[in-house]
Amino acid sequence: MMEIIPLANQNIIGLSIDGKIEISDIEKIKNLVGERLKSQPKLRVYVEVKSFQGISVEALWEDLKFGLGHLKYFDKKAVVCDAAWVNKLTIASNKIFSNMTHIEAKCFSWSEKDQALEWIITDTPRTQVA
Repeated sequence: MMEIIPLANQNIIGLSIDGKIEISDIEKIKNLVGERLKSQPKLRVYVEVKSFQGISVEALWEDLKFGLGHLKYFDKKAVVCDAAWVNKLTIASNKIFSNMTHIEAKCFSWSEKDQALEWIITDTPRTQVA
């Protein structure tokens, strides 16, 4: 299940993951992103992963279709989670996609939650390699 975390900054999509992600969760996020893009040129994502019990095939497919088509609208992603595999996945995706998407992603532990929020709010444009 994915819930929206209300944040004051309208350019930041806050999400809490606790359990299995279903197509209804992805639809909820798609609608929110669409609404925010009406007033924000770039968005950021702040995610708290409490527990992750998988994602349905339908949700994964919809997330991939939507995500790949909207990568240019995002510039930062903060993930708060103590699971080592999530940290490794975040680091790997940052390395793989950094030159293609210019999205900077960082993983923070639960004890660093305040730092994650500060980092996602702070304007630190990524240096782009020509």
